[in-house]
Amino acid sequence: MVRAASSNSNSGGVRSDGAQIAEWFASIPLCTRYLLSSTGLLTLLYGLHIIPAYQLVLLWPQIIQRFQVWRVVTTFLMSSLSINGLLHIIMLYQHSLALETEEFAGRTADYAWFLIFSMLGILSVSWITGSMIHSYGLMLSIVTLWALRRSEQTVKFFLGFKFPARYLPYALMGFECLMNGGQLPFTMIYGWAAAQAYYYLSVELPAQGRLNYIPTPQLVYRMFGLANRTGTGSTRTASSQRTTGSQRPGDGGHYWGSGRRIG
Repeated sequence: MVRAASSNSNSGGVRSDGAQIAEWFASIPLCTRYLLSSTGLLTLLYGLHIIPAYQLVLLWPQIIQRFQVWRVVTTFLMSSLSINGLLHIIMLYQHSLALETEEFAGRTADYAWFLIFSMLGILSVSWITGSMIHSYGLMLSIVTLWALRRSEQTVKFFLGFKFPARYLPYALMGFECLMNGGQLPFTMIYGWAAAQAYYYLSVELPAQGRLNYIPTPQLVYRMFGLANRTGTGSTRTASSQRTTGSQRPGDGGHYWGSGRRIG
């Protein structure tokens, strides 16, 4: 009798833990939740050799000739099944969560448009260069926009180095270059450039009283059930987005290094 009661108590505890995890996952904003779950799932599937990486990377001939259009999405959702891959996913989660719950709070469609814009920018360059894996590019695009909006905030990097957040994207690219024997992290550069373009066109220019040249398309609003919206994108002024100090979860966190890219 005592043994049975103990068993029921333990099983109840397991259910409670599972409910807490489910509650945490459901609390993650929509775009970040899909990024996190998709990246984690695909990383497990190809890391465990359930799906070959060849079926997920960006190969334009396969897309054009065989209509394997999923590659334009899966190329952004592949990390490595390793400690470095885990840290990459953690960085993706932290900075995406901070953007979606703060700068883009209540504006899921606008945040989705930033992600789409970044992905399109990276894909357009990959058409010329032939690069195949862009998960680090998308991660750096998110980190770059996060850093632009918190340019003076202090962040901690590898081995405890501290510096203003505006230098974080360059530190990540430099670290990646060192980890790969001096090879330039081109896909990360593409992501950095896409975020810089988005910030200039949707934040800097409107702050100067000029037009936002990349407003969120009506199609994106309709995807989220928000019809008849005026597409504004991210039109908050640049000065209002640049905060200082470590203020919110995900801000000023540690970075341990992105490791080596796959492929």
